[in-house]
Amino acid sequence: MLLGVAATINVMAVDYTAKATLLLEATSGESCEINLYQSNSYAALSGYDMYMDGRKVALYVMNGADKLQIAQAKDFTDVKLGLKTDASTSYTLTVSEVEGSETLYLWDGTTTSYALTEGAVYNFTAAASATDEARFVIKKAPLPTAQAICFNYNKLELTMYDGATVEVFADGAATASLTDVVAGIATYEIDLNTLASGKYKVVVTIPGIATPEEYIIDVKPAVTVVP
Repeated sequence: MLLGVAATINVMAVDYTAKATLLLEATSGESCEINLYQSNSYAALSGYDMYMDGRKVALYVMNGADKLQIAQAKDFTDVKLGLKTDASTSYTLTVSEVEGSETLYLWDGTTTSYALTEGAVYNFTAAASATDEARFVIKKAPLPTAQAICFNYNKLELTMYDGATVEVFADGAATASLTDVVAGIATYEIDLNTLASGKYKVVVTIPGIATPEEYIIDVKPAVTVVP
């Protein structure tokens, strides 16, 4: 009871950039509720631990080794959620008490994302009697649905190219001026501002695909000012 009172006092009179309550329900009838509070008034992720003893089903915010039932942070991007299941394999997630100007998204692996909007209800399956702390993560944008490459303001942006090797060659050069490996399916940014002005060839080698993709770009192009 004291924990609930302290949490209530702590979140009063706060301007939220995002806020949501998530209710997890199993077909067995077991349930678990967590609260997310995002505000510029907060700093790093912190909150109130979930009491796990005897709990058969749980959804919790991961903060290192801590399992939070009430979580607050300035930014929830890339915050992971853990899931504990009972013998059930079917689950429902219901979203309520949403506030703030930003929409949070719960990514379910690399296949699905759930917008945490008021009244949203999502159904998913999970392995029975298991704990999974690698499946769910909170993001500020939905899961992308198509591959894309963009070169904008001397930055390469690659979406859904997880694991791809990117090599950037100066015009006619045999050795890459820059090499990077894309991490994740979300938009991955490679800054080319350190390269000298000129034309470059970008070679993107995707795991499992024999023929790489190739593009020609112009880094730091001369700009003609129109009076």
